[in-house]
Amino acid sequence: MLVQKSARDVPSADRLDGTFRARRSRWLAGSCGLGLALGGAACADQQVVIGVFVPERPRFTAPEKVAALNDDAARDEDPTLTGDLLEIHFMSERGASQDIWISRRADLDSPWETPTVELAEKLNSADDDDTPAISNDGLRMWFFRNSAQQTGIWMSERASRSDPWGDPSYVEALNPGREGGTQAMNAHVDLPELRVVVGLNGPETQGWDLAIASRESPEDEWGAFAPLDELNDEGEQLAPFLFDDGRQILFRSGDDLFWARRPATDAPFGEPEPLDDLNDPAARENDPYLSPDGSTLFFSSARSGGTDIYEARRAAP
Repeated sequence: MLVQKSARDVPSADRLDGTFRARRSRWLAGSCGLGLALGGAACADQQVVIGVFVPERPRFTAPEKVAALNDDAARDEDPTLTGDLLEIHFMSERGASQDIWISRRADLDSPWETPTVELAEKLNSADDDDTPAISNDGLRMWFFRNSAQQTGIWMSERASRSDPWGDPSYVEALNPGREGGTQAMNAHVDLPELRVVVGLNGPETQGWDLAIASRESPEDEWGAFAPLDELNDEGEQLAPFLFDDGRQILFRSGDDLFWARRPATDAPFGEPEPLDDLNDPAARENDPYLSPDGSTLFFSSARSGGTDIYEARRAAP
């Protein structure tokens, strides 16, 4: 387990102790063969140290508020986008409750359209609906509903991007331990839809802890959750985003965004590092979404006084 951490307490790659550096060096010897990193360029996230490759956390340009998506009088967060980055869903409190809103744009150089709930009518209820996570093709949606009947992770589908979302269903496999008092939320399903990471809170957790489940194909049922103990501490871990075929993860711990990497999906993640390019010491950062090519990050931040959606670009290695 990790001890309670802050952005100042978490060691950077330059400060890893000798034991951890040696272990990671063994993991990553010849790591160019591990596959693609952010942006699809092998070894783009690595630096050579004593003849071996050591992973380096991604770096980003200064975040900018996405003005067209935000309502200054409401809380806007939980951005999730289709793989082409032309459609975004997010939670907003600009209505009567926490609801999921949609915006689109014609191409990457066009402005976002005025957000609407028109096609998301069945995603929203009289209860709070938030933390949406959309599939790469935009046809499946996982989200959290705070309902007196069935609080937890729900799923909806639609026939095409121009169709409204269908009636959602409660996903029993993604709500483990409900009878024993364990709550699941903030589900993120990875690009091939073979792994899902959630936040769990219950009698056997330290608060909100991250856990992962997998399946052989998108048609199969989800397997049992396994805690990501190496990422969890006594604070609050939520808003996970898994990428790079399950080898890299972004998530929130406390009030900051962190990154961690592992050499293979059957290995533990290394020590999390804070994304200092994005974290504001006086505000909470949350809800990271990274584009499939690794070039663009959307997230929410309270740095402007309210909670708004921001965008940052991947800095050149």
